[in-house]
Amino acid sequence: MEQEKTFEEQLEAAENKIKDSLENLGDVEVRDAMLEKASLQQKYNKYEDAIKTYIETLPKSVGVGKKMDVHFLILQIYLKQRNLEKFKDHLNQQQILLDQGGDWERKNRLKVYEGIYCLMIRDITKACKLFLDSVATFNSSEIISYNEVVSYTVLTSIICLDRQSLKKKVHQNPEVVGVLRENQVLKNFLESFLQCDYKTLFQKFAIVNENLSHDQYLSIHRKYLIREYRVVFYSQFLESYKTVTLNNMAKAFGVSVQFIDRELSELISSRRINCKIDKVAGIIESSRADDRNQLYNNLIKQGDYLLNRVQKLSRLTDL
Repeated sequence: MEQEKTFEEQLEAAENKIKDSLENLGDVEVRDAMLEKASLQQKYNKYEDAIKTYIETLPKSVGVGKKMDVHFLILQIYLKQRNLEKFKDHLNQQQILLDQGGDWERKNRLKVYEGIYCLMIRDITKACKLFLDSVATFNSSEIISYNEVVSYTVLTSIICLDRQSLKKKVHQNPEVVGVLRENQVLKNFLESFLQCDYKTLFQKFAIVNENLSHDQYLSIHRKYLIREYRVVFYSQFLESYKTVTLNNMAKAFGVSVQFIDRELSELISSRRINCKIDKVAGIIESSRADDRNQLYNNLIKQGDYLLNRVQKLSRLTDL
């Protein structure tokens, strides 16, 4: 059995192939040989050398599509290294190339890369939009599986979308439905939220919480995400009531009165939920925001600010 060549031997062969292509062949063959060398360096974790070689192939890459393909290879390395600064730089370069005439296939691939970047920097709203757009056109299996993209779509959409949009764009989406058949936890998590089955929702929420702690992109944001889910869940429950007892809300979620009291108190104090608790009577009073009053108050504040600016300006002109 022939012994596998060492990295040094394979690298020497790759460099000889590049040399031969430069002397006897055209730019296409030179580019292919250089990509083989870069791929070899990447395989053996020589990432900085691989990136350097990939960048050297760019002048030999004719057309926007070929250049974007090279940048995708570089992005894969920076993603593995979690080098967000360099990853963002090459995303920007990809966008410039795309604006110069990139095709739909590469545009859709770029959305997935950008979606992952948004997860890592905790831009959940933008990640949600990008993943929603990618579900029907997914073609980035080199960095993430389709099932993972659907999972991230569900997890971000529950936080970012209103109830009607969540039903239409996610729960009734055929691609999402197909994947969720294989992920009963996430399926039940989504459906119990939409059906206002809060006891089941909290049971699945505990499993989702555990899964988030092991997620490669979301684990560092787990506490933030859990807080956002709690705001969404409690807000949806309280929307149905002007007043509700702590006991009834605790029963609905399958937890103790003390737990709900503690949770709501924390979110009320940070102004994430519009309600107040009467602890003597054991009642939660919802304080729904009145859009018309809010608009009126904002106009009054802006008007006062404008008047103050005009008065200051008039004093300056008098001088």
